[in-house]
Amino acid sequence: MKKIYRLSALWMMCLMLLGSVSFTACLSEDDVDTNQYKGGVNLNAFGPSPVARGGVLRFLGSGLDKVTGVEIPGCDVISDIEVVTTNEIRVTVPQTAMPGFVTLKMTNGTIVTKTKLTYTEPISMDRLTPATVKPGSVLTIDGEYLNLIKEVIFADNVIVVQEDFVSQDRKQIKLTVPEEAQNGKIIISDGAEIPNWIYSENELEVVLPSVEAPLDLTGKKPGDEIVVKGKDLDLVKIVRMPNGEEVEFAYDKSEGGEETITFILPENATDGAVVMIPASGVEVAIANIGMALPEKVVATPADGLRGDDVITLTGVNMELVTTITFPGMEEAVEPASKSATEVKVAMPAAAISGDLLLNTASGTSVPVAIATLKPEFMSFANDAVSLGGDVTIQGKNLDLVVKVVYTGGAEVEVIPASATELTVEMPTMGTESGVLTLVMANGESVETGKLTINAPEFCYIPVLPGEETELKGGEIFEIGVANGDKLTGVQVNSQNVQYIINGDKLYISIPQAAGKGTKITLISSNGTIDYSLDFIPATEITTVIWTGAGDVGSWGAMSDLSWGGYDWSTVTAGTDLTIHFVEYETADYWQMRFGNGSWAALPGSGGDISLEAGAKSYTLTLTQEMIDELVNNGGLVMTGCNYIIGKITLTEHISLETAVWKGSLDMAAWSVNHEMKPNTMFVDAGLKAGMTLRLYFDVYDADSKVKLFDGHWGGLFDGAELVPDASGVIAISVDDNLATKLTTLIDWGYSFIVQGTGCTLTKVTIE
Repeated sequence: MKKIYRLSALWMMCLMLLGSVSFTACLSEDDVDTNQYKGGVNLNAFGPSPVARGGVLRFLGSGLDKVTGVEIPGCDVISDIEVVTTNEIRVTVPQTAMPGFVTLKMTNGTIVTKTKLTYTEPISMDRLTPATVKPGSVLTIDGEYLNLIKEVIFADNVIVVQEDFVSQDRKQIKLTVPEEAQNGKIIISDGAEIPNWIYSENELEVVLPSVEAPLDLTGKKPGDEIVVKGKDLDLVKIVRMPNGEEVEFAYDKSEGGEETITFILPENATDGAVVMIPASGVEVAIANIGMALPEKVVATPADGLRGDDVITLTGVNMELVTTITFPGMEEAVEPASKSATEVKVAMPAAAISGDLLLNTASGTSVPVAIATLKPEFMSFANDAVSLGGDVTIQGKNLDLVVKVVYTGGAEVEVIPASATELTVEMPTMGTESGVLTLVMANGESVETGKLTINAPEFCYIPVLPGEETELKGGEIFEIGVANGDKLTGVQVNSQNVQYIINGDKLYISIPQAAGKGTKITLISSNGTIDYSLDFIPATEITTVIWTGAGDVGSWGAMSDLSWGGYDWSTVTAGTDLTIHFVEYETADYWQMRFGNGSWAALPGSGGDISLEAGAKSYTLTLTQEMIDELVNNGGLVMTGCNYIIGKITLTEHISLETAVWKGSLDMAAWSVNHEMKPNTMFVDAGLKAGMTLRLYFDVYDADSKVKLFDGHWGGLFDGAELVPDASGVIAISVDDNLATKLTTLIDWGYSFIVQGTGCTLTKVTIE
């Protein structure tokens, strides 16, 4: 037997201070004065609380000798009152007393305590009867002070509240065992805010539905009826298949007492255990499934297959096939027809050689080997050709070829005109003597015999620069060539450029803007050849516009670039004007002024500029206002003191930033999804990792924000809100992941999608 005791507080007379007590009836001022300790009736405190039943309960106040009865919940009115003084009375607490407010009765009124009276008492749970119980039957709990119990809690927090008890008194509780009850100890609770829990000493055993042994359903098919025999099957609420699906079932009990449940195997039944589940949720295995599968399957035809060919699959249990997955494909296809002995299906064009899978509703698949028809190489029309010449392949099934890959890596897409002959262009780069690989639409491939590629008779480059070689725009490109005497011209990106041929060396003047994928064309009297090379564009062009020795002395002048000395109208804003000079060693200060033809300082140039000791140059970035001053007011006069000018240069900065979109799209307040078109804008512009993507905005709200998505509504930057900078620009470094997302095209979507608020998109660029 387990017991729990409520611990009483210290026995103090003033434990329950009741500075304000409730009066449930008015007292006449003529009869009773309610002033404290002045002859009136007043209750100041009572205690102890908690109190033991059978113990003494004391009340302190004034005029208490006028109390005629004390009412405690659960008892008759107590009239046996011990009057100690007019300020104290005492009563004995009956055994039947219950927690609650205490009422003091007078002849003409009552006083009710503000605080409930509580008790110290042992609650015990001695025995559970029966020890094994079936849900729905009555459980008896024997013990002491069980009349105080508000809840009985079964395992897994299944609760029966006091209102649902069959009966309850001080020594016994009877209740109906809930359907959800499980094996385990039970708890009785007083239901307090912080309840007292008393656990049973032994576990209660709750009856479950049962079978002697699970059925073996090996070889059973969907639609078969399954009958399970057992005990207490009326408790079953659910029958669940191995794949988690619940099926309908019927319960029956014969006159002889035999219990059964019956269900039908569903179409998607899988191998594994079938379980029955009562309301408690405890699973009990009733059967094990080993599902029937298609067997002895033969494919006709099994090889030489093309797209759209119909394959006939014969065997046993073929009606169980739901879909067919071909090798090389993720999505399964539906059979064109099926019966118990035969399935027909069309061969997809993307399927490859391998095992096709006959899928069943149970989730199990049966493999069947198939092989596709392949191109057959027989010969080349000429097995030795010149670089850049066409190659003719002869053979069978060549109409299956969609791409040819040369030794060296060059790839050429083809559209065959016949099944027996295929003519292929030869790139001038990435082609070497060796086999060609014929690639089919489904990705399968075969190799040809060896093709010999001879050097051409026109001017060509025998050895291209290695990947580690750094080629720069704006410089002379030197490369070795053969047949240089045949060369008549050179083009860069289809534009004629200057060149020099000196023996087997070719020198080409490369434009400053030449970049990745620059096309170099060598034009000979007997043919042309193209090469694609990567250059680093020159982003700065520096031009020396004056040299000499211009001593400004003490506010003299160097005026060679004024009054027609230089055409300043050819200069663009943003160009750097740099003065190269030598300071007087004997001076202790140096000053410089950028003046117009009348020596007045250019606007925004800084006026008389103090130079640092040891300085050798000073750069001024020209604004349009400065250039206008130079053009309209006599050009440039350099003045100042204590330095000698040796050289003056102009450095122009070439931007590689390319606009891929221009317009005006108001972001509004997140109300519009701007789908940027065309969807190939980044593909067409050659967006790659390492570039910078910039979005330009006219900002009209200080709280402007933007979100970006790829063309298929995939959030970029984890859906972060981007804020334009002070110039209204959002600059983004393009990595491999972003480049892939913005250049991957499917059958729908845009290059990317913009949402935002408080700004208008005006331009998108890459650099």
